[in-house]
Amino acid sequence: MLHMGNTDQKERYFDKSLFKDILSFAWPIMLANLLQISFNFADTLVVGNFVSEKGLAAVGSAAPLIVFFTWGLNGLSLGADVLISRMIGGKEYKTIEKAVCSAIFIALIFGTLIGLFGFLFSRQLLAILATPADILNDASLYTRVYFLSCLPIAIYHFGSSILRATGNTKDPTLFLAVSGAANVALNYLSVALLKMGILGAAFSSVIAQCISACLILSRLYRDKGLVKLRFRKELLDMRLAAKMLRYGIPSALQNQLFSFSNIIIQSSINSFGSLFVAANTAANAIEEYVYVFVDAFPLASLSFNSRLYGAKEYKKIAKVTCTTFLICGIGAFFIGAFILFNGRFFLGLLVKESEVIELGMYRLFYVTFFLFLNGLLDVIVNSIRGMGLVSLPTVVTLVCVCGFRLLYIYTVFALHHTPQVLYSCFPLSWTLAFVIQLCIWMLRYRELSKTVS
Repeated sequence: MLHMGNTDQKERYFDKSLFKDILSFAWPIMLANLLQISFNFADTLVVGNFVSEKGLAAVGSAAPLIVFFTWGLNGLSLGADVLISRMIGGKEYKTIEKAVCSAIFIALIFGTLIGLFGFLFSRQLLAILATPADILNDASLYTRVYFLSCLPIAIYHFGSSILRATGNTKDPTLFLAVSGAANVALNYLSVALLKMGILGAAFSSVIAQCISACLILSRLYRDKGLVKLRFRKELLDMRLAAKMLRYGIPSALQNQLFSFSNIIIQSSINSFGSLFVAANTAANAIEEYVYVFVDAFPLASLSFNSRLYGAKEYKKIAKVTCTTFLICGIGAFFIGAFILFNGRFFLGLLVKESEVIELGMYRLFYVTFFLFLNGLLDVIVNSIRGMGLVSLPTVVTLVCVCGFRLLYIYTVFALHHTPQVLYSCFPLSWTLAFVIQLCIWMLRYRELSKTVS
């Protein structure tokens, strides 16, 4: 999968073969992101047009709470990617099958526990977030049902990480396309035709997630290569499971604390009323298109660098990091700029009131346009993790992003209660974290390079 060019090109940080390898790895992830975002956009379009503005606000107010837990599962699954990638790089083929089974075991346990917790306590959590009273019942109903999908979400993420470690990003994309199309069709049927409101939207999401989980399990079970899934008791290796958790928990913790800071921000957004919540929800749905790049290339950085680290080919890590850095930054910048310049048109597809459209433009300007900074930060962080440092980049990100945002909310925003001031905490926190993580990357890379000099 990974062709790093000729040995006489060691000091060059860009070459065509590497560029093609990374794009070949990343484009299915980008397509998966694009499909998922498009399906989510279609869902938001259905709710916004066939329920009400308050229905849209209810779904939007529930989103940070849902993301808090589902991002945790996504981050936890990266442990499977890191461990299996290193095994492949180090040619530890005999233990990979045990790692695959252990990964699915972890998915079953954590998916069940998180789903049960969310189902039981979603209303209380939404109340803590100061969800407006006029949308609390709908938001609680939507959230409780959606949490039923945590188990299939966990299975899909862990299965995708397993396949991604082998360089296979196409099958997870195909499965996401199938489940996403089913979600859109079910949403239209339940919300637009059967008039089931946001309950129909929630059940459609659960069914779609179950489809993706079944497809990923079937693919692993039928695999003819290194990652075949065999359900045998002796393959539940707790030592490998513990190692996978050691790699995955920092990522999960980072994702969840990122989400926690966003939950606090959502609480601040709620303070502006349900119209502003609806505007933020619509803008956030459009903003997701930037994540086509922001998500794909950091994953490429993690998988490629983990494999190189396992193979002890440390000096090639700079090429991977620089190339993913370049593609991610440029792509996300231009997509963000395009969305900003056409923001009112895109917002108008989701909401009808001009006041809501104008409020939505605040987020597109202060957050969406600057998402390329988030992408650059994630590329560097995942490169550091691929180079064997797991906890340090997590701690730094938590302090510089989450800690900064919380401090900002309770100081600057408390003194200047405006949307512009609130949204400015996003680009400021990304910039601070990026500068520090870049310094850590340079020190770690220099340390590894000395071992092969």
